[in-house]
Amino acid sequence: MLGGTSRSFFSSGQQDIAAGEWTQFHYLVYLPIVLLFAWRLWAFTISPRLYQGQLEYLPYWIPYIGHVIPFYRNSNALFALAKKQFNRKLCTLRVVGEDIVMVTTAAQIATVEKDTQTFGFEPFLDLMYDEVAKVSRDSKSILWQTRAEGFVSHSSKPRPLTLAHSGVALLHKQLLQADPMHRLMANTLPYLSKTLQWDSFYETSVLASAANVKVISLDRLSRDVIMDAQTSAFLGPRLLELEPDFRTILKWWDTNSWKVWYKLPPFLAKSATCPRDRLIDVMLQYYSIPAEQRPGCVPFVNEVYDEYKHAGLPDQDIAGIVVTILWGLNSNVHLLSYWMIAHLMNNPTVVGQIREEIAPMMMSIDFSFTGDGSSLAERTKDHLLKSCPIFNSTFNETLRFTATGSSLRQAMRDTILDGCRIPKGTSLIIPQRVQTMNEAVFGPDYETFDCYRFLRNKSVLRKADFRGFGGGATMCSGRYVGKHAVLSFLAILFWRYDLEMVKLEQDVLGVKGKHFPRLDETKPSLGPGHPMYGDDMFLKVTPRKL
Repeated sequence: MLGGTSRSFFSSGQQDIAAGEWTQFHYLVYLPIVLLFAWRLWAFTISPRLYQGQLEYLPYWIPYIGHVIPFYRNSNALFALAKKQFNRKLCTLRVVGEDIVMVTTAAQIATVEKDTQTFGFEPFLDLMYDEVAKVSRDSKSILWQTRAEGFVSHSSKPRPLTLAHSGVALLHKQLLQADPMHRLMANTLPYLSKTLQWDSFYETSVLASAANVKVISLDRLSRDVIMDAQTSAFLGPRLLELEPDFRTILKWWDTNSWKVWYKLPPFLAKSATCPRDRLIDVMLQYYSIPAEQRPGCVPFVNEVYDEYKHAGLPDQDIAGIVVTILWGLNSNVHLLSYWMIAHLMNNPTVVGQIREEIAPMMMSIDFSFTGDGSSLAERTKDHLLKSCPIFNSTFNETLRFTATGSSLRQAMRDTILDGCRIPKGTSLIIPQRVQTMNEAVFGPDYETFDCYRFLRNKSVLRKADFRGFGGGATMCSGRYVGKHAVLSFLAILFWRYDLEMVKLEQDVLGVKGKHFPRLDETKPSLGPGHPMYGDDMFLKVTPRKL
């Protein structure tokens, strides 16, 4: 009996211990869950009602980490979700402890872009110097030295605040003033014409050919023609003599540059850092050659070098900064050309109408475009930009439909925007795709590519939702030369040749077609998005009878 009592006692004790352990387990499991739900209730429901005027956040589950996973996976999808939930209110995203305020309404955008003292772009220009140009720490201090601290401009008038601003002013002079802009286009057009002749197509673009038929990769065609033409027009022929494959390296960098912006670990970012470093090395070689031995460049190339050198920047850092400019000059023009041609392949009627619009221009000059570059630049600019409404509408629709970039600002002091207090140092973002996919502005068919959209409603061009070239301090300085280059490229191509998309089920000269290329909305870009990895369009090209 005593043994039975003992066994009962020990059994009861073991049950009590087990129950205690089970209770501790419940605490360990359920207490964090309860605390998490309590925190979410406070952070996203109670606090915004108690403390009106504070930043409101798109709800997330993990404190501090916030929206980092959806942001890096597909930032445009995250922006669209935030816009849907917050509508016209400011919405804040949390990414690894940092706040990013989404600016989406016309009034908000106007305030941010006009008040450059409160909402500065300079911190992101500084980021460009760090991550892309790889500017040294000593040079960074020189770039941001003010006049009061001893900075003296070598050439710019009116005198800029800093050396960084001086470089931007020189670029604006090149791309926005009539004479320098004209010279750049006079250099560009002969290159476009030459490389679009039947016997001069790049071998890298041609997948197969016969007597009067070629099958061409659209991605490679736009890369080869645009990037070589723009690079040669900007820097003269010497750079491509140093590195004939410059366009391939630049495209490789452009495609993978997001890895640098997202600051991926070095072992994950090699596909971006290797081409970037090679581009800088080639540019360094270019500037090591005396100016008189590298003729044909636009004035900016030597002016910016002299300005930076006068201030004390080493050639390595000057080369890095010029690479960032060359990247911007090429990326948008190449991608806009690619997407515009791709969508026109689905609109053969529009192609015919565009040919009718450009016919007076093409027939008034030698259609082979082998004349004086200056004359070509003058005679094509006015006609292409002012006398081709369907062509221009299609260009604007391409800007709208393919936009995946964003404009960035930083609050330079504590301020209030749209009734919300924004602390100093907070980042603000104006995502383009949220604006361009706005049904209220662009209609119920906003997800459809419509070549006539901007022809039917010209007022849309003035809407804040259509910011094809950015706005304010980040307004693209190359918007005029870029548009002129794209329209010239397409005008020559469609005037000389009949183009037909090789469809998925087709086989032309042994080349099988592909499905229509998909826009990669998941990764950031300078403006137009890239095609999804591996996507392309193959074109059957035949000479037109003129």
